[in-house]
Amino acid sequence: MSIEEICDLHGVRIAYFDKELWHRHGIYVDEIKIVFVNKALSSDAQKRVILHELGHLNHTEANYANNPIKCENEANRAMIHELLREELNQIDKEDFNYLNFMERHKLKSVTDELMVIDEFYRLVG
Repeated sequence: MSIEEICDLHGVRIAYFDKELWHRHGIYVDEIKIVFVNKALSSDAQKRVILHELGHLNHTEANYANNPIKCENEANRAMIHELLREELNQIDKEDFNYLNFMERHKLKSVTDELMVIDEFYRLVG
């Protein structure tokens, strides 16, 4: 499923902005149901940003104000889940190498590593 199809399923549109306009990768604005993405990013990075921002769909301003780290981790988990689901539809689960997956998707933290492993087992278990 393409990133556009995923956004359509959630009723969210994608808009692109110049990096000079905003010094961030992306943001989701719930009031207008749009994910804004930095158009200077590679297509793979844009996909990661969009999937991450879609992970914020169920977050309220109060959720984010009370625990922004939890909200960011939940958004990262949603992104990782979708990237894993896509990859596992293309390969045999026995061929999956989580370190290669992390390197390919620029995932560097221990938290990301734990999420990749956890989501892998959720998807294949």
